[in-house]
Amino acid sequence: MKPRKSTAILIATWVSTFVVYLFVKPADGTTTEPVTLINSVPSWVNPTQ
Repeated sequence: MKPRKSTAILIATWVSTFVVYLFVKPADGTTTEPVTLINSVPSWVNPTQ
């Protein structure tokens, strides 16, 4: 049974996405601590003046 052209394109897209993911995924164990944004104020806001 021969797959339709649209099915072949869909499968090729999924496979290529997975291959790209394998090449660009970050290394394990290199996670950084998230930055806390609670009570942070943008630098252009100055409530004291």
